[in-house]
Amino acid sequence: MAQTTVEILYPEFGNQAGDNGNAMYLRACLPHATFIETAFGEVPAFATRDDLSLVLLCGMTERQQERVLEALMPYRDRLAELADAGVPMLFTGNAVELLGNMIITPEGRGITGLGLFDIVTHQLTPQRFTGVGLGTFEPAPGADPIDIVGFKMQFTQAEGKIEKCPFCVLKQGFGINEKSAYEGVRRKNLIGTWFLGPLLTINPPFTRWLLDTMGEADAPLAFEDVAMRSYSQRVKDFATPGMDV
Repeated sequence: MAQTTVEILYPEFGNQAGDNGNAMYLRACLPHATFIETAFGEVPAFATRDDLSLVLLCGMTERQQERVLEALMPYRDRLAELADAGVPMLFTGNAVELLGNMIITPEGRGITGLGLFDIVTHQLTPQRFTGVGLGTFEPAPGADPIDIVGFKMQFTQAEGKIEKCPFCVLKQGFGINEKSAYEGVRRKNLIGTWFLGPLLTINPPFTRWLLDTMGEADAPLAFEDVAMRSYSQRVKDFATPGMDV
């Protein structure tokens, strides 16, 4: 069996709103795995290695976001290649915005994105958009959908054609913008989402899917009983009309 190897990109940045909890939960689920922490300024492991089980990048500040985008730009084709090869990758919080065509600052300056998805993100600071969301994720055509819960806290709204490639379709809450029911983006096993939580900690069924996709079908979910009880209660609560306000 191949060694499971997870690359955590720029962990010194990717910890906004406790988003580094995604990496912490993966470590708890996969104590036998190798975790590579790529610091800012280092060459990403994904640039040269073909044996990675997951690439993870979590939310950061807007200034850090621009620096990370500059650092990743030389590898945009490589990221597209890995996505099309089905390599699992997870971008959470505002890290998902790096995957689009452009980010437009409040001053109107355009920052070129990695171009993996046809979306444009508008930074609207100091206006903030918050709420909770409940949606459905389809692991594969014909497979049973998975309920996804999450929290939103962002200064952005996005636009673009993602009807055929969303991460999930919402029952409650707002998606890439306040008028959209489509949340996040997906390209095979590349998932990008604005949901915080952290996502993996509060969505054990989705984490189960991710571990399976990484080749870790036998790895137990950490704290599974309490995680599932909390998840089931959130699904029930978030379905309540008005909870998304």
